[in-house]
Amino acid sequence: QLARCISFFFLSAILLISGSEAQLQLWQNFLTDQGGGEKYEFYGSGNLDASWDNRASHVVAKNGNYILYKEPNFEGEALIVLEGDAVPMSSDWNDKLSSVKFLGNGCVKRGIDFAGADIKRIPNVPTMDGCMKYCNEEQRCKSVAHDVPNRNCWIKTGERGARVNIKAGVDSASKSCYQKKALPRIEKCVHKDFDFYGADIGSVSAADIPSCVKSCQGLANCKSIAFSKGTCWRKDKRLGANPRAKTDVHSVEMICVESC
Repeated sequence: QLARCISFFFLSAILLISGSEAQLQLWQNFLTDQGGGEKYEFYGSGNLDASWDNRASHVVAKNGNYILYKEPNFEGEALIVLEGDAVPMSSDWNDKLSSVKFLGNGCVKRGIDFAGADIKRIPNVPTMDGCMKYCNEEQRCKSVAHDVPNRNCWIKTGERGARVNIKAGVDSASKSCYQKKALPRIEKCVHKDFDFYGADIGSVSAADIPSCVKSCQGLANCKSIAFSKGTCWRKDKRLGANPRAKTDVHSVEMICVESC
């Protein structure tokens, strides 16, 4: 399992340092993201090329999270654009973009605070994974903000809280994105056609293995799962009580998911 986790993260690292992963599209006279206006593709951080300084009327964050600035060298008024956003420039931003700071790829928005829309604060949470676990346990939760230095986890009812702010030391993530991110690491941990039989702490209906794993993450003593045809059995032992081969039953150790 360790080898599978290492190979998965090695591949992820290659993708993250690839230039094609960080892409902000700038448009002038934007009509659609398929064409209809002049387009400039920006990678990484820095000042805009002179030919595009103060010319953008629309931005599309194809990959990555960014802070846009009205002045060169990351100065002046700032605007946050997150991965997947397509943002027409308002009248006070139109043709006024001069520099861009790349914040990184992925679901965790580092240095970004999803402020407001709080359900509650959970103290002494050291990691984003731990913070998201509390969000998974709360049906109303759609996102989290993790205050890293103070180890506080804020769970939220809004997909991005109530507003998005720049704040050093705070990382934020939406539940929907984070769950999608977790799918590859779950797949690395699945024992196909193998049943962690016994040591059950109850069963629930689940649409798929990731949903079964999510239900286990909401229980303090759940250490593994076995899934078959819509039924999820949660276990209080890593391999159940009597692990054995069984067709159409698939099992997962939680320690594998959490360590990948």
